[in-house]
Amino acid sequence: MNKNVEGFQDILICQYRDLIQEAIIESETEHKTKLDIGKLNAKLRVIYKAAYYDGLSEEIISTLIDEAIPSTNTSSKAA
Repeated sequence: MNKNVEGFQDILICQYRDLIQEAIIESETEHKTKLDIGKLNAKLRVIYKAAYYDGLSEEIISTLIDEAIPSTNTSSKAA
């Protein structure tokens, strides 16, 4: 990969990291003690699809999700 492509991919990764964090926050209950897993899963499916169209691999997005939610197994969440 050339430097321009790598730089663009790094920017995309940062943007998707932020999107995943937003999805987690938006999926929290009012008291922020639990996650609405169904809501989070729906949001993550949209993120997976968008990442695919943007050219990011499922592996990259899975890694970002695992970093954000360490105890997940994202391989079964792919849309």
